[in-house]
Amino acid sequence: MALTGQQLEGAYAQAMESSLVSTMARADLEGLVLEKPEVGLQIMHVLSERLRRYETRLEDVTMKDVRSRLAGIIVLLVESEGLRSGKGYRIPAHYTHERLGTMIGANRVAVTRAFGLLQDGGAVELKRRLIYVTDLEALRRSAAYGEAQEEG
Repeated sequence: MALTGQQLEGAYAQAMESSLVSTMARADLEGLVLEKPEVGLQIMHVLSERLRRYETRLEDVTMKDVRSRLAGIIVLLVESEGLRSGKGYRIPAHYTHERLGTMIGANRVAVTRAFGLLQDGGAVELKRRLIYVTDLEALRRSAAYGEAQEEG
């Protein structure tokens, strides 16, 4: 945030597990980047990936139905935090339908309906309030082929 000129006021983060957090002033960060250019390259890669993900999410919200947007966010969750399990992947953090709705720009009811469609299609299961992805390729297909509809 220091490099992009963003303010910390009003920003927040929530740790999913025990974490150490530190802050760094812009001048210190710039000095580190000048001293170790590989740090600057890594920051550039992280910011580029974030921009790509935000562009994809914005495109999804405007062009895809809720089921496709939900499938897309679950694919991203599998890629970022998914754990291999028996016949697929498990997302270890609990995501409520309301939270998923916030992530994809839909209301809770629409997410519940879309989740049911993904379950009926055999792509996902909900067990003990955790999401299990049983068919990642089917989930990817659902994420890729959504048509914009009047939902949530």
